[in-house]
Amino acid sequence: MLAQVAERWGIVDDTLPPRQKLLPLGTIARTYGDRLLVVGDAAGLVKPTTGGGIYYSILSGALAAEIGSDGLKHDRLDGASLAAYEHAWRDQLADEFDAQHPLRAVVSRLTDEDIDELFDLARTDGIMPIVRKTVRFNRHRDLIQALFRHAPARKLLFRSFAL
Repeated sequence: MLAQVAERWGIVDDTLPPRQKLLPLGTIARTYGDRLLVVGDAAGLVKPTTGGGIYYSILSGALAAEIGSDGLKHDRLDGASLAAYEHAWRDQLADEFDAQHPLRAVVSRLTDEDIDELFDLARTDGIMPIVRKTVRFNRHRDLIQALFRHAPARKLLFRSFAL
């Protein structure tokens, strides 16, 4: 493929490693400023569990529209007035981030064998009823907390952290 597109894309050295654009897995320090609201992926509002961000983009966009239109209506577009946007999305998403980041840290350390064992647990040790009861497509916190409370899953997930 590279040979076919090299000339068109201006690639002169086919030994270069591919470029990767990674999604942010943490929010930026501040998502508002004077006449500025940062939403979605640009704000780092990405699910640490899946890398998805459409729901968070829609939610933050709606909150930005609400806060921004109120700011326009009252001619208050200074950072202090627009800070309400960050408070609003944090009120709605902070618990999710607080649950998802630890799960990502844990599963990123799993070996292939650990992952196979986790799937075996899902088939044999009561994890699927937990999943069915707690899973929500855009909210993962309840499922994560239930998995961390499930003794066999907890033992497997945290095995790599043992000294």
